[in-house]
Amino acid sequence: MEIRRIHEHEGETVGGLWDRMCREIEDGGPLSEQGLRNLSRLLAMSAWHRDAFCLVAVDDDEIIGFVNGCTTAENGLLPGLGGQIDSLYVVPGRRGGGVSRALARAAVAWLREHGAGTIRYLSCAGAHDDHRFWQGLGFEPDMVCLSLYRD
Repeated sequence: MEIRRIHEHEGETVGGLWDRMCREIEDGGPLSEQGLRNLSRLLAMSAWHRDAFCLVAVDDDEIIGFVNGCTTAENGLLPGLGGQIDSLYVVPGRRGGGVSRALARAAVAWLREHGAGTIRYLSCAGAHDDHRFWQGLGFEPDMVCLSLYRD
């Protein structure tokens, strides 16, 4: 297995995996046709973007997972750049073999190489397996996000 930066022509493939990820989660669902097209375009731009990345796990010329994120100046209160990991997904048949861990470590390495001091991964409050995974990589719970939705 190889982990590398996405190639621009792979945006649609990884967009399809993102759509699959959305369908697998509780309360999730498919992306709209327009949403999938836009997301695929953004992922393709990650091939060359300075601040955003998408890394793919490839085995036998097949993309079996991805992780994406970006560096950001955040709110300017912390020194230097911050990093954010947005999503990580591995196809069901390849889970449990270390692919997720390898992708997560590669994302942290990419962010560190690009100047990120603090790295964040935002997760839903009830996603306890997700929390354990990231805590196993050294991430610490340090903030709570409360949301107010329109009726």
